[in-house]
Amino acid sequence: MYTKLRKFWSSLDRTILVNKRELFLGAVSCTLAGILTGIFLSPKKMTAFGSFNGNSASDCGNGNSASCEDAEEAAKGA
Repeated sequence: MYTKLRKFWSSLDRTILVNKRELFLGAVSCTLAGILTGIFLSPKKMTAFGSFNGNSASDCGNGNSASCEDAEEAAKGA
């Protein structure tokens, strides 16, 4: 295994020409692959936005009692 690695490493000394477009696309692909690898291998976080203090953005509590009653009936019926 080590000899194959040394042979491959020594073959990298050759000079080749690469178009700027190929070089740019290679750099973009490596960057995107690194970003995706980081996303998939990062530890999962249990992040929640909001305080969960019972306050909601529903119509209940803003003086519109009809919509509050409808919401309560729908909750009881479900």
